[in-house]
Amino acid sequence: MTQNITLAVVLTVLASIALAVASVVQHVAVGDTAGGGGAARKLSGSELLAVIRNPRWLGGLALTGVGAVLQMTALLLAPVTVVQPIGVLAVPWTILLAARVGRRPITPAMWGAAALTMAGTVAFAWVAISHAAPYPVLNDAWLVTGTLVSFGIAGLLALAGARGPLGWRCLAWSAAAAVIYGAESGVVKAMGHYATSRPWLGSPVFWMLAASIVAGMVLAGMWIQQGYASGPAEIVVGTLNAAGPVAGVAYGVAVLGEGMMLTGPAVALMVVFAAIAIAGVVLLSRIHPGEPGPDSTPNEPLAADPEAVQGYEGRPDAAETGGIR
Repeated sequence: MTQNITLAVVLTVLASIALAVASVVQHVAVGDTAGGGGAARKLSGSELLAVIRNPRWLGGLALTGVGAVLQMTALLLAPVTVVQPIGVLAVPWTILLAARVGRRPITPAMWGAAALTMAGTVAFAWVAISHAAPYPVLNDAWLVTGTLVSFGIAGLLALAGARGPLGWRCLAWSAAAAVIYGAESGVVKAMGHYATSRPWLGSPVFWMLAASIVAGMVLAGMWIQQGYASGPAEIVVGTLNAAGPVAGVAYGVAVLGEGMMLTGPAVALMVVFAAIAIAGVVLLSRIHPGEPGPDSTPNEPLAADPEAVQGYEGRPDAAETGGIR
């Protein structure tokens, strides 16, 4: 398919809006079905099943599918290093929508954290776009290795989401999904080029990539719901749109050869801008009103009232949630 970067940018912006709306809808559905999102907790298997039967959640899933189709189309029209970073626009959309739905104010600190995330990601995208390669380079060994490494990194992050400090779990679950989505943007790009330039029907590598997309969609989808259960939609979307582009560009550069035009100073700038974007998401996770910060500890009751503390100590689920409900 012929490159059309302008059209790809428009499609990606529309996809970011669809993702923002879908995220807020699904976050609310998780809270309604499983007893409230943002409680720094992990959904059980039965709760996950209840969530995916919720009509509101299914509506959000359909909207997510629309956004995915728009983004996949954009990936066929432009390099991964161009398409992925633009999705950061979903962050301000989500903050506005979540504040509207939750009837809560948006603090200057929240806007500052979102601005930091957007600035870092946009700058990261600018460097990537300025040095974008005209076409991907397909190497079967690189494709297999890069995809497996991406799943391994995502798995470690998911483990941190399940077992790590309560205040960091939303961030870890979301980052695990972001790595999968970032890598899969590169996989989609590779499969599209594979299908138009090579005999793909009999290629085991092509079908391995196809299977990785299916497995990745299932895993990332479950991890995102865990993120919604342990934190606000803004943190989930912020992480997806800061860590996702970094993972996508890393895959594009390391696996698809899209870094052939990158210089040393450009790589250094991309590392700095990626760190700024991720710092913005971490800051947003710390200052979000009404949510536990990453420094919250399971042994620290949140109430100063002695009766409240006594109730905390006697509550059966206190050991699991750290008193945060």
